[in-house]
Amino acid sequence: MMKTAESTTTGRGGVSATSLAYSFPGRTIWQDLAFTIDDGTFATLVGESGSGKTTLLQCLGSLERPTSGTLTVGGQEPAALRGAALRRFRRSMVGFAFQNAGLVPGWSVRKNIEVGEFRIARDPDRAREVFARFNLAYEFLGTPVYQLSGGEQQRVGIIRLALQSPYLLLMDEPTAALDDHNAGKVVDFITRHCAGGGIAVVATHDPRLIDASQQVIRL
Repeated sequence: MMKTAESTTTGRGGVSATSLAYSFPGRTIWQDLAFTIDDGTFATLVGESGSGKTTLLQCLGSLERPTSGTLTVGGQEPAALRGAALRRFRRSMVGFAFQNAGLVPGWSVRKNIEVGEFRIARDPDRAREVFARFNLAYEFLGTPVYQLSGGEQQRVGIIRLALQSPYLLLMDEPTAALDDHNAGKVVDFITRHCAGGGIAVVATHDPRLIDASQQVIRL
């Protein structure tokens, strides 16, 4: 594991779940779920398709609310946040890399990356370094996302996440469209982030990620 940190994140209390459940009429996705993830930990979520890995990521990121139980992230309970507090949590505490890259196809690469607080014009050198690290040409900034391949789109989503530098990385099958070389760069990014005190929670079936992680949560 590399010792160089992607970013330095002070300890914020980790992630904790107690008696967590998620259900809807006619189906329970999971129940009595309990785990803790310490600061500086790379954790993977594993389980069969339909086991609720993406749902758990969404609960961690405040996009969904568990049916019951308690879930805390950095000392905050996402399900209890409202208004400005919820916006601050989503803006500064968590960052998503969705399975479908989470990009707007008709927008340029630049516009998709600047959905968050990072602005390329403020730190173009850093943006160039991150683009180079993930083997994506910086000249793609003005390119509409729909013109990129699936693997390129996935890397744009991860580049956006790397430039945001949140406390908690939430990633859904981030290497599904990537070859070994580019998957290795994603693993390196995650481990560097965690070496700086952040947390990564990654839903995956990929043994390359599972083997590199420090904690495996089975659903």
